[in-house]
Amino acid sequence: MKKFTIFFALTIFALAFNSCDAVDELTEIDVDTTITKDLVITVAEGETTFSESASISIDDDDVQDNLDKIEDLQITKLTYQILSVSGTEDVIASGSFTAASSTYPWFSAGDSTSVNLTTAAADGTVYEIEVNQALVDAFEADLRSGATATLSASGTVSDAPVTFTVRITADVKVTVDAI
Repeated sequence: MKKFTIFFALTIFALAFNSCDAVDELTEIDVDTTITKDLVITVAEGETTFSESASISIDDDDVQDNLDKIEDLQITKLTYQILSVSGTEDVIASGSFTAASSTYPWFSAGDSTSVNLTTAAADGTVYEIEVNQALVDAFEADLRSGATATLSASGTVSDAPVTFTVRITADVKVTVDAI
């Protein structure tokens, strides 16, 4: 009888832990969203460097209302595309994106570390940026501290004057504990 009582108590104890996890999962909200930001970069005649920044945020009420309750953030895909170019033709650009303290090379199609802006815009090429945990952590920390993150693009061009528009797109999944 004593063994039966111990078995019964252990079973109830195990079920209690499992049901706590189930209740916690019921209070979680998964938000899938896409963040898109266009950076217009102008390099004046005689210059060869550029730097442009923009604030990005997740414009979802469930996320905005529960910033302090973000349990998980996943960037499932991160891309950029050169939308348009004006000024000097066939300018070669190289550079990087920075989000908080994490820097990621861009314009790295194939083995090259640069891209012809005119060709990329004309072809409509979408370049994928490899997402690593440092980027996710930096973006999540920025969101928790103020609901926005700063994204910067900087680099060099082979000739100027040139103005080009870079569209950055991030597919993001945020898990928020609503209670």
